[in-house]
Amino acid sequence: MRRFSHKRFSGGGAAVKISDIGEFGLIKRLAGGTIFNPNGVIKGIGDDAAVIMTGQDRVLLVSCDMLVDGVHFIYGKIPLFDLGHKAVAVNMSDIAAMGGVPRHVLVSLALPSRFTVEEAEELFNGMKSLLSRRSVNLIGGDTVRSDVFTIDVTILGEALIGSVIMRSGARPGDVVMVTGSLGDSAAGLEILLNDQLSGRVSADDREYLLAAHLTPEPRLDQSSLLVKLGFVTAMMDLSDGLAGDIKHICESSRVGAEIYLDRLPYSQCAARVARMAGKNVVHWALNGGEDYQLLFTVPSGKEEEVIEAFCGAGLGAVTAAGRITDPGCGVRLVGFEEDIKHLAKGFDHFSG
Repeated sequence: MRRFSHKRFSGGGAAVKISDIGEFGLIKRLAGGTIFNPNGVIKGIGDDAAVIMTGQDRVLLVSCDMLVDGVHFIYGKIPLFDLGHKAVAVNMSDIAAMGGVPRHVLVSLALPSRFTVEEAEELFNGMKSLLSRRSVNLIGGDTVRSDVFTIDVTILGEALIGSVIMRSGARPGDVVMVTGSLGDSAAGLEILLNDQLSGRVSADDREYLLAAHLTPEPRLDQSSLLVKLGFVTAMMDLSDGLAGDIKHICESSRVGAEIYLDRLPYSQCAARVARMAGKNVVHWALNGGEDYQLLFTVPSGKEEEVIEAFCGAGLGAVTAAGRITDPGCGVRLVGFEEDIKHLAKGFDHFSG
């Protein structure tokens, strides 16, 4: 019988800083040996949501996300109603990434003592606005006092067992596709933080880009259509940026990928703000993060069927932005002659 060994740090030797291995290196270190009763566990750590068998034909999808003041948002820079919306939207996005339907959420709040009851109610009103629109229940949670304002949401979703789409099914030759436009959230954040843009961004651009950052919409309808098409091989949502997130699909599927920079779908709104701010819109599209679009792969030759289906359903743009390659090729950014290695980062909470 195998025994579980509880290892404690004794203080001897050189400790490894989390910043040395990064967020995802830390997750790999912690994820080993975590399933002690595998009955019913189809997928644990390593995808947008855990997948748990609940019956003959359905699975439970479980995910959680934290939003921390000073890391994911700045208190006073985002309306609390919008923050409540975003807190549940990013969790719904994880369910969409798995091809599922969100059903219930639990919300835990760590609130500073300065917080008022009215502020907490406004935060919850933002949550309930999106939850009611998507027929998702808020069924519990916890509240504690803390010096750092933090929101933690756990979401429960469901899917037919044959409809779940994981990160691990991409194959060489598949086409890499993304919904919508990339970099809009980063452009919205730039508007919020860059005082030099005050009065220079048009009202329409400002409204569009701030909405992309403050109140993103989970791509549940797009996910549902992709499930119905039945040939998507891998999928995840774009929370940390295309450059970083494509690496997760490659690692899970044991493949490589090429991303064509001249095909990246970014809006003219984001491009205009990038020029004003002296920034590179391609960098935002690759690394900006928090776009919460869907990144997915389909067999070669199926991309036009996807584009036609999205057009017919009125679900916005979808773009073929790359292809899956053999595992030894790694992830390559193809397109511009400039040195683009520095562009391929993606967001990492613990990067130096």
